[in-house]
Amino acid sequence: MKILEKDSIIFGLTVSIAVPLALFLTAYLVKFHSFGFHDTWVTKVFSICVFPNGLIFYFYIVKNKLRTMRGMLAGTFLMALVMLILFAIVRNY
Repeated sequence: MKILEKDSIIFGLTVSIAVPLALFLTAYLVKFHSFGFHDTWVTKVFSICVFPNGLIFYFYIVKNKLRTMRGMLAGTFLMALVMLILFAIVRNY
């Protein structure tokens, strides 16, 4: 697949944000749709959804696609920041 061979920071950032969001929405629609959005499970489920970024990150390390890897690292840090903010908001309710 040609798209996996792409080497750009924007591509890595997009992948590292799109994959966890897609997994989160899937988990929400399949399993947790009966819970409220502000429940504490949001931070737990969303942070578990970030783990596949590690596998994709490893794939690009092996392929020596350093720009994509940098974008994925930035996206993962961005998702971690979002998790901290969500955790602080949920904790105050």
